[in-house]
Amino acid sequence: MPEVKPSLLVIADISGFTRFVNETEISHSRHIVAELLESVIAADSLHLTVAEIEGDAVLFYRYGRMASRAALLQLAESFFLAFHNHLSRYRESRVCRCGACATAENLTIKVIAHAGPIELLKVRRFRKPFGIELIRLHRLLKNSIPHQEYLMLTSEFNAYNEFKSTCDPTWLDTFHDHSYYEDLGNLAYTFHPLSPLRSKLQPPKHLNKPLVMADPVVREKLLNHTAEKLHKLLINISLLPDWDQEVKKVLSITEQLNRVGTRHVCVLDSHNLKIETVSNPWPDKIVYAQQIRNAKVVRKMLYYIILESRGNDTHIRVEVHYSHFPLIGGWINNWVRKKAGLHAENMLRSLKAYNF
Repeated sequence: MPEVKPSLLVIADISGFTRFVNETEISHSRHIVAELLESVIAADSLHLTVAEIEGDAVLFYRYGRMASRAALLQLAESFFLAFHNHLSRYRESRVCRCGACATAENLTIKVIAHAGPIELLKVRRFRKPFGIELIRLHRLLKNSIPHQEYLMLTSEFNAYNEFKSTCDPTWLDTFHDHSYYEDLGNLAYTFHPLSPLRSKLQPPKHLNKPLVMADPVVREKLLNHTAEKLHKLLINISLLPDWDQEVKKVLSITEQLNRVGTRHVCVLDSHNLKIETVSNPWPDKIVYAQQIRNAKVVRKMLYYIILESRGNDTHIRVEVHYSHFPLIGGWINNWVRKKAGLHAENMLRSLKAYNF
């Protein structure tokens, strides 16, 4: 028979998730939420066990062991800072303009800690916490707290700990409240807003502006697709072989959403190109920017695909910027420009022929 033991239960829940998913692209919101939950799990300073991922939340437990109030305050701080520092890095590096990516920074996190007797339900090789305390914990996600980001400590958790410590962090404010549930009655708790922790967030690391030359290789064309549709196609690395006739296969380095720093390999007939997404030098324009990392005849080579809306059409301009190695640059400059121009023309021809 499974043994019932007093245990710690913690749930970290993303606030704003429902509206985020309802109003934005499902695919990208799923990726963003997964990355955020991974950052929270990695920030677990108590070495808790992950019971399950519940869409927009992570359920942790510690079977037969408690944690101090001070440890929970530190855990909530670690979760909050990891969550928002990840969002800050993504905001600086994102290249996608969809609703999910543009509004991700509005998400935040709340943490609820509860304690009580549970047993572990074993299904094959998996163990999962089971009991009425799990029901109480999940019900408490819906409460009357007038904040979106907070730590809640239930009265059951507080019963295992001294209420106040002399080493409480300076950001801490404490409020007492309760919520009524028809089948559970009044559930009492204290809560601590996490908003003051925003002063501890890392300042965003601004990206370096990539190479821009005065006389790039330029090719242009008018396409009868919207700029937004073309941009979504360009940043979707997995679709490269579908529209770029020179690319036979793509080897993706990461499963994350494409962003500044994302790397992939384009397999061509005669060789492979190592590509890295770089930042947009012109933030007021719709641009997808890439650098060829293994361009052998030049020191650097970047392709900027600049999209300008013309009603339902798009004027697309491919600019190739490069820098030469010393000494040989002048000798091969004409050859480099010719090759870069041919590649840009093939790219535009492929985009024009693509059937959305």
